[in-house]
Amino acid sequence: MTAKTAPTRVRLKPEERRTQLIHIGLRLLTTRPIHEMSIDEVAAEAGISRGLLFHYFPTKRDYYVAVVRAGGDRLLLHAEAPEEGTPAQRVRGIVEGFVSFVRRRKDNYVAVVRAAAGGDERVLEVFEDNRRVLTDRVLDAAGVHDPTPLHRLAVRGWLAMAEEMALGATDEVVTPADLVDLLVNGLERIMDRFTAEHP
Repeated sequence: MTAKTAPTRVRLKPEERRTQLIHIGLRLLTTRPIHEMSIDEVAAEAGISRGLLFHYFPTKRDYYVAVVRAGGDRLLLHAEAPEEGTPAQRVRGIVEGFVSFVRRRKDNYVAVVRAAAGGDERVLEVFEDNRRVLTDRVLDAAGVHDPTPLHRLAVRGWLAMAEEMALGATDEVVTPADLVDLLVNGLERIMDRFTAEHP
């Protein structure tokens, strides 16, 4: 019976190593708050020393921010509006991507949101940047090209509702397609009423 050996260190290019470390962080983030994530554990899983991890991320905080940013970038990659189509069709494209992503990666999404709620200014800034991008995408897709602060507030409120419904919905309650319909129709009503009251 042979003794258990330490994992063999694999030489990776700098960007490959960064990507590997971020992927490990995203996975670990689903099991604990980000500030309880052990840098030693991340380094050990990657088969590198703690010191080498800090070669890629100068501080623990830089690493945490990179992990949260990667989680947000994954969402934004899916929640894209199609180039062509009516405003309703373009909004639907964003909502379909958003709902699909949240339902398939619920643990990762909740972990990123929880990390942002932890109070770290830089992590919160990353989360707010993602919300701002999503808000801009929805407004642009809906045909609102010169939004007022009230427009933005209305869409951010709708996004909060969309997030809560996507996280809480199960197939026993509502199908993904019906959930998308509810959210798209809800945004249309908000925009129609908003336009009527604030022409």
